[in-house]
Amino acid sequence: MAKIIRNIFLFVLLLAGSSNSALLAQRITSASGIVKDSITGEPMSYVSVIFENSTIGTMTDDNGLFTLQNDRGLTKLLVSSLGYENKRVNLSAGKKNEALSILIRPTTIQISEVVIKPTKEKYTKKDNPAVELIRNVIERKNDNRIEAKSAYQSERYEKLSIALDNFNPNLDKNKFLKKFSFIKNYLDTSEFNGKPILTVSVRETLSDIYYRKDPKSEKIYTKGQKLQGIDKSLDEGGITSNLQEIFQGINIFDNNINILLNRFVSPLSSTLATSYYKYYIMDTVMVGNNECIDLAFVPFNSQSYGFTGRLFVTTDGHFAIKKFLLNVPSNINLNFVDNLRITQEFKQMPDSTWVLDQENTFINFYVIKGAQQLYAHQMRSYNNYDFSTPPDSVFNVLGSNIVLESAINQPDSFWVANRHVPLKEKENALKDLLAELRKVPAFNVMIKTAEILISGYIQTGKDRSTSKFDFGPMNTTFSANQIEGFRMRVGGMTTANFHKHLFASGFMAYGATDRKLKYNGKLTWAFNKKQYHEGENPRNNLSLMHEYDIYTPGQDFLFTSKDNIFVAWKVGEPITKMSYIRKTMLSYEKEWLNGLTFKTWVRNQNDEPTGTLRYTKRDAYGNMYRINDITTSEAGVQLRFAPGERPYSGRAGKESVFNLSKDAPVFKISHQMGLNNVLGSEYSYNHTEASAEKRIWLSSFGHIDTKIKAGKVWDKAPFPLLILPNTNQSITIQPEAFHMMSALEFVTDQYVSLDVTYYLKGWILNRIPGVNWLKLREVVSFNAIYGGLSDKNNPMKTPDLFMFPEGTQPLGDRPYMEASVGLENIFKILRVDYFRRLSYLDNSNIKKSGVRIALRFSF
Repeated sequence: MAKIIRNIFLFVLLLAGSSNSALLAQRITSASGIVKDSITGEPMSYVSVIFENSTIGTMTDDNGLFTLQNDRGLTKLLVSSLGYENKRVNLSAGKKNEALSILIRPTTIQISEVVIKPTKEKYTKKDNPAVELIRNVIERKNDNRIEAKSAYQSERYEKLSIALDNFNPNLDKNKFLKKFSFIKNYLDTSEFNGKPILTVSVRETLSDIYYRKDPKSEKIYTKGQKLQGIDKSLDEGGITSNLQEIFQGINIFDNNINILLNRFVSPLSSTLATSYYKYYIMDTVMVGNNECIDLAFVPFNSQSYGFTGRLFVTTDGHFAIKKFLLNVPSNINLNFVDNLRITQEFKQMPDSTWVLDQENTFINFYVIKGAQQLYAHQMRSYNNYDFSTPPDSVFNVLGSNIVLESAINQPDSFWVANRHVPLKEKENALKDLLAELRKVPAFNVMIKTAEILISGYIQTGKDRSTSKFDFGPMNTTFSANQIEGFRMRVGGMTTANFHKHLFASGFMAYGATDRKLKYNGKLTWAFNKKQYHEGENPRNNLSLMHEYDIYTPGQDFLFTSKDNIFVAWKVGEPITKMSYIRKTMLSYEKEWLNGLTFKTWVRNQNDEPTGTLRYTKRDAYGNMYRINDITTSEAGVQLRFAPGERPYSGRAGKESVFNLSKDAPVFKISHQMGLNNVLGSEYSYNHTEASAEKRIWLSSFGHIDTKIKAGKVWDKAPFPLLILPNTNQSITIQPEAFHMMSALEFVTDQYVSLDVTYYLKGWILNRIPGVNWLKLREVVSFNAIYGGLSDKNNPMKTPDLFMFPEGTQPLGDRPYMEASVGLENIFKILRVDYFRRLSYLDNSNIKKSGVRIALRFSF
């Protein structure tokens, strides 16, 4: 989420300080805006809007929008619709009354003698025809969805437009913005709320979709991709993937609707619909050529993850969905979203199958309330439906989303011929807008700043297309620890502009206290051509790396660099047991599109303890003596399988989108084998690790992240080569780490661990009056590790082994456990957890409890 927020922040910086002011001739009074249902919040089409006591009026369009004006001094609007109370709106005379949002209230509705009122009504499911109707729809939904067919294929066109919303600045009056006065030539009107917008990005995709029911399989062949706009030069691979994840197409027939990286309960949920939503029969209307029942719905709890909206159900006895509209309640516990509306319309094929015709998603984003907002419109159009069974060759290709090599290089003529819907005039002018913006030096400075914030790197070229070397990552420039003191680091990497297959990266670091130079150098040969950096997936990389640096045994930061400035702040006892590591490693990594990753490596490493860490042994007479360093050589292999994973390619490594979209299970198994007497290696050992992780969604009640790991060292080895449970003594919350365990507190040669975190998403706090307005969200976690130390690896029973450092003990016959309770969404970005240690409470120099924090950006 951090990358998308920074991208949004770019647009906020772009033209900050904009204000709305536009005057028409003093004698003309105009009005424009949207009419909505006061209960559901959804736009109302075909509503009469007229200047009172006149014949000057109009009807709202399919999106509830209207525009009208008069020069007769009329200043009152009359808004009326069948089944709704009339609404009068006063206007400012002689002015342009823009972005009006008019709520009209339904008149009292009679349902089987139960009176339903818009607010505080006595709602009942018993003998309610609306509830009976939705039950019939749910009962037949599997027959009415396209997946009921044995096979189908279709063509899908997608367009995602991003714009600055309600954008009408005083460009000529502001000294800074005057340089951008040409922007007014590119202003457009929002299809969502009728406000002026400035389109800054358009992404288009054209794909063929193939579906087979038995054996079930779906393949998407992308044959065209096009990106225009400001963010084209900012795309690190993750931005595109993040947007694709946020704007997933929805399926209302599923029990849960996945959008904005959350799960919303579907109004057609087979398990929760009637207990989660209230339903109201509003009217019988014509939608296209089909007579439909207009069925409104609202959630019982408006802060929970549900929708308000309308279902238009056919009256032909098949209870099919012809059209639906979804909105989010105004006080929902959802971040950075001011408004959201999703519409889908279906059409009936000659064989009576209902298929999706068009989908539209409209979202208003904000970073700070009252500041410049973003407007996003995702449109999907479907045609060329075919219900014949595709050939097996279509489904035998690895991966679910196959991007053809020609997709990103399609000429303009391809898009002109294949777009389902032509681009709007202002969308088509993006290239001209960007060219004019580039002429303004201040804009180029903003783009450069955004590039650094988003990627973490400083490009040395004019832009992404020319930079051959990037400095970074910038968040590792300064850090600190007990041995080095203040640490300074500088590094960087070459790009595909230098060579499409050969990449070099590395860093140099220096500690002010230990006065030692550390370094890292890496060469990578990518067997597949890269667009910009070596981390792009699918990986097929051979790498050679040499490094000299300082590490803390038993402390690995799995999802960030150890030099990240945010992990430099430690709590608890100072960490003084560290090691200087000098290592050389040759590795090969290969990814397949079915979610399988293979990695193998050989490594030679020298480990020199420093600080208060000592490697000591007993001689034959029982006397202690010190070992200055140890050298090991090893060969290793790892298999990772994540079927259905949607990864993106980051420079630092492969991550699931936002680390939030972990729907796919992830399985890992690895084995390391020590090679005695090879390149000075002193030890022979075998170490096996296995793990499984999965996110479990509980509909709108949050999700549980679970991970189980197990490992074993099969041979006799000194403690640095055994298993040291991963600890975290930084103030920040780190995944897969024990926060109340000290580094090097335990050692084991076999273990099984469990890591469980439950994100409740406000399930409890949303229901507490006086607290729910804070929109806080609950988090609870439990971590445990159980293991043991065999006699062959216990220096008390095998005297020729290294003695354990002071304070280190074998993990005993009981598990180490800790738990936490916390709150997230504090000021929308902060998470605070209280951790409590539950076992080994009699160990010396421990902290039984503590507070940890994290920045967590989520919708």
